[in-house]
Amino acid sequence: MKYPYDYAVIGGDMRQVYLAEELAQDSNRICFYALCNTPNKQNYPETSLVSEAVSLEEACGLADCIICPIPFLRNGSFLNQSAFNENLSVSEITANLKSDQTFFAGCIPENFKLKTAETGVQVFDLMQNTPLSFFNSFATAEGAICEAIKQSPVNIHQSSCAVLGYGKCGRTICHYLKGMFARVYAFSNEEKELAEAALIAEKTGTLKNFGTHAGEFDFIFNTIPAQVITSEILKTMKHSVTIIDIASAPGGVDFTAAAELGIRAALCPGLPGKYAPSSSAMAVKRTIQKILMEQLHQK
Repeated sequence: MKYPYDYAVIGGDMRQVYLAEELAQDSNRICFYALCNTPNKQNYPETSLVSEAVSLEEACGLADCIICPIPFLRNGSFLNQSAFNENLSVSEITANLKSDQTFFAGCIPENFKLKTAETGVQVFDLMQNTPLSFFNSFATAEGAICEAIKQSPVNIHQSSCAVLGYGKCGRTICHYLKGMFARVYAFSNEEKELAEAALIAEKTGTLKNFGTHAGEFDFIFNTIPAQVITSEILKTMKHSVTIIDIASAPGGVDFTAAAELGIRAALCPGLPGKYAPSSSAMAVKRTIQKILMEQLHQK
């Protein structure tokens, strides 16, 4: 089937807005729906076709390629978007996808992949793309450090910083903090992560070790999506500590206890969309175009 649009860009944060503009620069036909802002006409040629769909059903039915946000869902069942007060059900997206379409999003749940596979839709999880996931870690780390600077009365320079988890984001945060002359301590229960962290961090240890030394830190960056900073650990911390949690909701901090203790603790999702939406959109565009080109060559 020939669709009137090449891409439908749906939901998400400012990354999706910039992505629509970036795609429109290449003479692509773009429709959009549930974006947090309207694409700026000054950022793409006048000859480009960029139109707003009237419904989620229409957006899903008008384009060869459907691009949903990173992360794809909110609360497991609804499209991640802030344009409307009402929830947009993921089931409506699933019901309207067709077998000759290609679907992109980030952090796609397995049940969605299984349902769409039954209809023949090609589904690609952007966060399983290694180059893009590394780029995402750069934007996330910069955003996390920016949040820490904004919220803390303490300089990062010569401060004591704990990073919990040493995956892509934890590793990048450690490198950035070292570049800012902080004293960096990395904690993980994974032996491989601790071995890698030992190359750059002043000290490494398990999460149990972190609990023992939690009172020594000025900044704590958590990347682990499980409650690792409990009320008991919070009670041992400096009152001036700043905790930046970038783990998937609900995060790894007992935020209720932190508030009761007067400790600054912030859950910071979607940092690339807040601090580097244009750069992130360009990276997403490159990734999507590369995947589509590879699929074309395989036919």
